[in-house]
Amino acid sequence: MKLEGAGIPTVLVATGELRLLADQTAADLGLAGLRIVSVEHPIGGVSEAAILDRADAVVDEVLGLLTGMAG
Repeated sequence: MKLEGAGIPTVLVATGELRLLADQTAADLGLAGLRIVSVEHPIGGVSEAAILDRADAVVDEVLGLLTGMAG
């Protein structure tokens, strides 16, 4: 969130269970429009393959949000 506040385009990746907290925290920091992408929970304690699968599932969305070509 510090990067976004400094004008560096940012996408925060949060698990579904933490999405509401991420939205609220961003709003509290004056970043209500922060781009946030949700991935399956949890990301800790899972295999590298599971993490790669979750990343693969959102990479196009993240790139689209960063380049303005989302949707």
